[in-house]
Amino acid sequence: MSESPNLLHRISAALKVVQGEAHPDSARDVAALRLDLAERNEEVARLRKEYALQKEESRGQIDRAATEGIEGLIRQCAGPLATLSAMRARHREQGDVNPVDLFHVLASFEKILAERGLQPIGVVGEEAPYDPSLHQMLDGSRPQPGEPVQIRFAGYRFKGKLIAKAQAGAPSLERSL
Repeated sequence: MSESPNLLHRISAALKVVQGEAHPDSARDVAALRLDLAERNEEVARLRKEYALQKEESRGQIDRAATEGIEGLIRQCAGPLATLSAMRARHREQGDVNPVDLFHVLASFEKILAERGLQPIGVVGEEAPYDPSLHQMLDGSRPQPGEPVQIRFAGYRFKGKLIAKAQAGAPSLERSL
């Protein structure tokens, strides 16, 4: 900031040169201002290059982190996927698959995704208090918030962010009785 008054003085002197009100030291002041301007332009150019390099480096770091995250997820899913592949081959050869085995594989995937931050909203078949921010009604009913609804399809949040609302309907009468 101590440079500012000196710089203002020199700019004022340069204006006087331009306006023809030159002072004996004005030519020297103009030359000094040109030198200052050239130095500042070089500094701005250097800072722009540095910023561009840092921005590119940040993009690279973000890309590497995303790739590592995806690779980790794929690595965790490899076992359950191999099991599904074996089950598919068995089904082709023998025509049968044990549904319980499928549910075990599904549970493996759910656990992997839960560890990564996926959270289900509701359990299919169960009743839950209606929340319009979390539930979408399938049957056209319009319950009031807090009224019971029956979950037909689970919804999901990822790290707290809503991904898909749970789909719900009016509770079945046989459960109510």
